Amino acid sequence: MRVKAGKHYSAEEWINFAMHQVQQNQLAAMKQHLDAGCKKCSAEANLWSRVAQLAASGVSAEPPFSAVQHVRLAFSVRAESRDAKRHTLIPRLTFDSLWQPALAGVRSVSDSSRHVMYAAGQMSIDMRLEPEPKSERMNLAGQISMASVQENEFPPIVVVVSGKTVSLATTTTNRFGEFHLAFVPEQGLQISFAIAGKQDILIPLESSAIW
Repeated sequence: MRVKAGKHYSAEEWINFAMHQVQQNQLAAMKQHLDAGCKKCSAEANLWSRVAQLAASGVSAEPPFSAVQHVRLAFSVRAESRDAKRHTLIPRLTFDSLWQPALAGVRSVSDSSRHVMYAAGQMSIDMRLEPEPKSERMNLAGQISMASVQENEFPPIVVVVSGKTVSLATTTTNRFGEFHLAFVPEQGLQISFAIAGKQDILIPLESSAIW
Protein backbone atom coordinates (compact mmCIF):
# COMPACT_ATOMS: atom_id res chain seq x y z
CA MET A 1 0.00 0.00 0.00
CA ARG A 2 1.42 3.35 -1.00
CA VAL A 3 1.27 6.19 1.50
CA LYS A 4 0.43 9.46 -0.19
CA ALA A 5 2.80 12.07 1.09
CA GLY A 6 1.81 15.47 -0.26
CA LYS A 7 -0.71 13.94 -2.68
CA HIS A 8 -4.45 13.40 -2.67
CA TYR A 9 -6.57 10.29 -2.86
CA SER A 10 -9.01 9.96 -5.76
CA ALA A 11 -12.80 10.19 -5.52
CA GLU A 12 -13.02 6.43 -6.16
CA GLU A 13 -10.76 5.73 -3.19
CA TRP A 14 -12.86 7.93 -0.90
CA ILE A 15 -16.03 6.21 -2.14
CA ASN A 16 -14.52 2.86 -1.13
CA PHE A 17 -13.47 4.43 2.17
CA ALA A 18 -17.04 5.58 2.87
CA MET A 19 -18.45 2.17 1.87
CA HIS A 20 -15.93 0.36 4.13
CA GLN A 21 -14.44 -1.44 1.15
CA VAL A 22 -10.75 -0.80 1.77
CA GLN A 23 -8.16 -3.03 3.39
CA GLN A 24 -6.98 -2.31 6.92
CA ASN A 25 -3.56 -0.99 5.91
CA GLN A 26 -5.11 1.36 3.34
CA LEU A 27 -7.78 2.42 5.85
CA ALA A 28 -5.09 3.35 8.35
CA ALA A 29 -3.12 5.30 5.73
CA MET A 30 -6.20 7.24 4.61
CA LYS A 31 -7.15 8.09 8.20
CA GLN A 32 -3.59 9.26 8.80
CA HIS A 33 -3.85 11.42 5.67
CA LEU A 34 -7.02 13.04 7.05
CA ASP A 35 -5.44 13.54 10.47
CA ALA A 36 -2.58 15.39 8.74
CA GLY A 37 -5.11 18.10 7.84
CA CYS A 38 -5.62 17.68 4.08
CA LYS A 39 -8.62 19.95 3.38
CA LYS A 40 -9.26 18.64 -0.14
CA CYS A 41 -9.40 15.00 0.93
CA SER A 42 -11.40 15.87 4.06
CA ALA A 43 -14.04 17.47 1.85
CA GLU A 44 -14.09 14.39 -0.41
CA ALA A 45 -14.33 12.03 2.58
CA ASN A 46 -17.18 14.05 4.13
CA LEU A 47 -19.06 14.17 0.84
CA TRP A 48 -19.01 10.44 0.21
CA SER A 49 -19.67 9.64 3.87
CA ARG A 50 -22.88 11.68 3.66
CA VAL A 51 -23.82 9.93 0.42
CA ALA A 52 -23.24 6.52 2.04
CA GLN A 53 -25.32 7.49 5.10
CA LEU A 54 -28.14 8.73 2.90
CA ALA A 55 -28.05 5.56 0.82
CA ALA A 56 -28.16 3.39 3.95
CA SER A 57 -31.10 5.31 5.46
CA GLY A 58 -33.18 5.01 2.29
CA VAL A 59 -32.32 1.46 1.34
CA SER A 60 -35.96 0.35 1.46
CA ALA A 61 -37.15 3.10 -0.90
CA GLU A 62 -36.57 2.98 -4.62
CA PRO A 63 -35.24 6.38 -5.83
CA PRO A 64 -36.38 7.92 -9.14
CA PHE A 65 -34.45 6.67 -12.15
CA SER A 66 -33.34 10.19 -13.12
CA ALA A 67 -31.86 10.76 -9.65
CA VAL A 68 -29.91 7.50 -9.82
CA GLN A 69 -28.73 8.30 -13.34
CA HIS A 70 -27.59 11.78 -12.27
CA VAL A 71 -25.45 10.29 -9.47
CA ARG A 72 -23.94 7.68 -11.79
CA LEU A 73 -23.08 10.30 -14.39
CA ALA A 74 -21.68 12.57 -11.68
CA PHE A 75 -19.33 9.78 -10.57
CA SER A 76 -18.16 9.40 -14.16
CA VAL A 77 -17.61 13.13 -14.64
CA ARG A 78 -15.74 13.43 -11.32
CA ALA A 79 -13.40 10.62 -12.37
CA GLU A 80 -12.73 12.19 -15.78
CA SER A 81 -12.21 15.75 -14.49
CA ARG A 82 -10.15 15.14 -11.34
CA ASP A 83 -6.97 16.23 -13.13
CA ALA A 84 -8.51 19.41 -14.56
CA LYS A 85 -6.90 22.77 -13.74
CA ARG A 86 -10.15 24.21 -12.34
CA HIS A 87 -12.14 22.40 -9.68
CA THR A 88 -15.48 21.09 -10.94
CA LEU A 89 -18.59 20.87 -8.79
CA ILE A 90 -21.52 18.59 -9.65
CA PRO A 91 -24.71 20.18 -8.24
CA ARG A 92 -27.44 18.27 -6.45
CA LEU A 93 -30.62 17.40 -8.37
CA THR A 94 -33.43 18.77 -6.18
CA PHE A 95 -36.44 18.58 -8.51
CA ASP A 96 -37.38 16.72 -11.66
CA SER A 97 -40.81 16.95 -13.29
CA LEU A 98 -40.49 13.24 -14.15
CA TRP A 99 -40.83 12.48 -10.43
CA GLN A 100 -44.45 13.67 -10.53
CA PRO A 101 -47.21 11.72 -12.30
CA ALA A 102 -48.87 13.64 -15.12
CA LEU A 103 -52.47 14.76 -14.74
CA ALA A 104 -55.09 12.88 -16.72
CA GLY A 105 -55.34 14.18 -20.27
CA VAL A 106 -51.99 16.06 -20.27
CA ARG A 107 -49.51 13.17 -20.36
CA SER A 108 -48.55 13.92 -23.97
CA VAL A 109 -47.58 17.48 -23.00
CA SER A 110 -45.57 16.25 -20.02
CA ASP A 111 -43.68 13.80 -22.21
CA SER A 112 -42.51 16.57 -24.55
CA SER A 113 -40.85 18.82 -21.97
CA ARG A 114 -38.93 18.55 -18.73
CA HIS A 115 -38.35 20.83 -15.74
CA VAL A 116 -35.29 20.24 -13.52
CA MET A 117 -33.72 22.14 -10.63
CA TYR A 118 -30.24 21.85 -9.13
CA ALA A 119 -28.55 23.27 -6.05
CA ALA A 120 -24.87 23.97 -5.36
CA GLY A 121 -24.20 25.88 -2.16
CA GLN A 122 -25.98 29.26 -2.39
CA MET A 123 -26.55 28.79 -6.11
CA SER A 124 -29.67 27.27 -7.65
CA ILE A 125 -30.19 26.42 -11.32
CA ASP A 126 -33.70 26.16 -12.77
CA MET A 127 -33.96 24.73 -16.30
CA ARG A 128 -36.64 23.69 -18.77
CA LEU A 129 -35.90 21.47 -21.75
CA GLU A 130 -38.23 20.85 -24.67
CA PRO A 131 -37.88 19.67 -28.26
CA GLU A 132 -38.14 22.22 -31.04
CA PRO A 133 -41.17 21.45 -33.27
CA LYS A 134 -40.30 19.80 -36.60
CA SER A 135 -36.60 19.78 -35.74
CA GLU A 136 -33.96 17.58 -34.12
CA ARG A 137 -32.92 20.47 -31.91
CA MET A 138 -33.61 20.81 -28.21
CA ASN A 139 -34.34 24.15 -26.53
CA LEU A 140 -32.95 24.77 -23.06
CA ALA A 141 -34.02 27.82 -21.07
CA GLY A 142 -33.06 28.49 -17.50
CA GLN A 143 -32.16 30.88 -14.74
CA ILE A 144 -29.36 30.89 -12.17
CA SER A 145 -29.90 32.54 -8.80
CA MET A 146 -27.74 33.19 -5.75
CA ALA A 147 -28.89 34.22 -2.30
CA SER A 148 -26.16 36.87 -2.07
CA VAL A 149 -26.85 38.52 -5.46
CA GLN A 150 -29.63 40.92 -6.35
CA GLU A 151 -31.93 39.63 -9.09
CA ASN A 152 -31.07 42.38 -11.59
CA GLU A 153 -27.33 42.55 -10.76
CA PHE A 154 -26.31 39.00 -11.60
CA PRO A 155 -22.74 38.70 -12.96
CA PRO A 156 -22.43 37.22 -16.47
CA ILE A 157 -21.77 33.47 -16.50
CA VAL A 158 -20.72 31.54 -19.60
CA VAL A 159 -23.01 28.56 -20.23
CA VAL A 160 -21.81 25.80 -22.56
CA VAL A 161 -23.58 22.68 -23.77
CA SER A 162 -21.06 20.15 -25.07
CA GLY A 163 -20.83 16.58 -26.25
CA LYS A 164 -17.95 14.19 -25.74
CA THR A 165 -15.53 16.13 -27.96
CA VAL A 166 -17.11 19.41 -29.13
CA SER A 167 -19.15 22.35 -27.86
CA LEU A 168 -22.69 22.31 -29.22
CA ALA A 169 -23.94 25.71 -28.01
CA THR A 170 -22.62 28.63 -25.95
CA THR A 171 -24.26 31.66 -24.38
CA THR A 172 -23.90 34.08 -21.46
CA THR A 173 -26.44 34.81 -18.75
CA ASN A 174 -28.09 38.22 -18.69
CA ARG A 175 -28.26 40.49 -15.63
CA PHE A 176 -31.19 38.44 -14.32
CA GLY A 177 -29.20 35.19 -14.51
CA GLU A 178 -31.29 33.94 -17.44
CA PHE A 179 -29.99 31.95 -20.40
CA HIS A 180 -31.27 30.14 -23.49
CA LEU A 181 -29.62 27.68 -25.87
CA ALA A 182 -30.67 25.43 -28.75
CA PHE A 183 -28.71 22.35 -29.80
CA VAL A 184 -28.94 18.91 -31.37
CA PRO A 185 -28.62 16.31 -28.58
CA GLU A 186 -25.89 13.69 -28.73
CA GLN A 187 -24.25 11.19 -26.40
CA GLY A 188 -22.12 12.50 -23.55
CA LEU A 189 -24.05 15.76 -23.10
CA GLN A 190 -22.89 18.15 -20.39
CA ILE A 191 -23.88 21.67 -19.37
CA SER A 192 -21.17 23.77 -17.74
CA PHE A 193 -21.35 27.12 -15.96
CA ALA A 194 -18.02 28.97 -15.78
CA ILE A 195 -18.02 31.28 -12.77
CA ALA A 196 -15.23 33.85 -12.80
CA GLY A 197 -12.70 33.26 -10.06
CA LYS A 198 -14.55 30.21 -8.72
CA GLN A 199 -15.07 26.54 -9.49
CA ASP A 200 -17.00 25.40 -12.55
CA ILE A 201 -20.49 23.97 -12.18
CA LEU A 202 -21.00 20.91 -14.39
CA ILE A 203 -24.26 19.04 -14.98
CA PRO A 204 -24.09 15.74 -16.88
CA LEU A 205 -27.09 15.37 -19.21
CA GLU A 206 -26.78 12.02 -20.92
CA SER A 207 -29.43 12.16 -23.66
CA SER A 208 -30.85 8.73 -22.83
CA ALA A 209 -31.48 9.89 -19.25
CA ILE A 210 -33.05 13.23 -20.17
CA TRP A 211 -35.26 12.53 -23.17
